[in-house]
Amino acid sequence: MISAIIWDLDGTLIHFKIDYLRARKIAIKILKNSGVPKHFLTVKSSILENVRLSREYFERNSFSEEKIKKIIAEVDNEIIKIEHEAALNATLINGIDEVLEFARIKNLKQAIFTFNTKKNAEISLKKVNISQYFDLIVGRDNVSNLKPHPDHLNYICNQLNVKTNEILVIGDTSRDIEAAINVGAHSIALNTNVAGLFDQESFNKAEEIIELEEIPSKLINVIEKLM
Repeated sequence: MISAIIWDLDGTLIHFKIDYLRARKIAIKILKNSGVPKHFLTVKSSILENVRLSREYFERNSFSEEKIKKIIAEVDNEIIKIEHEAALNATLINGIDEVLEFARIKNLKQAIFTFNTKKNAEISLKKVNISQYFDLIVGRDNVSNLKPHPDHLNYICNQLNVKTNEILVIGDTSRDIEAAINVGAHSIALNTNVAGLFDQESFNKAEEIIELEEIPSKLINVIEKLM
């Protein structure tokens, strides 16, 4: 039986209209200006992946940890600005408010785990008027290791005082599903265009895959079966 739902944010609760290409180009420009060779970086990869490869390059070339952190912070600050613009223009996924209300009536705890900062996540939630449903919001600035690393969900479970096998993770990418699997949680995948950008095999390991047009009815039915 589940006692809490942990939601992804972008593409799951809201349409987060961020200009991903612009964000990646800005990140790459900063990393290149900091000394990373052009062939290490590509707009086809996520910012996290570009930063990871850049960190490896910096470490191999004896950059100090202080300098590495300063470069990564510069990237993060620029991305936060772009995310803030998107947060101000967020729109609600159709029918998701009915699912949130169902969970509230059933006394399920609800939390969010997201790659966004907590502040920008809160701005998005207020914009679409659903912030009142959540007991906890955990952004990339609240944990050291992000999903699919177990730390992200483990931190939330500790804060909510629930066990990992008592939570249901709902998200629209393979990283959300992998995160659930990594801690032994239940999982539901929402089938959006974003999912194709990640590992389809991992995505398909979700206990249920639901199309956006099946929200709220089928999503509520699946949640109810897990209670």
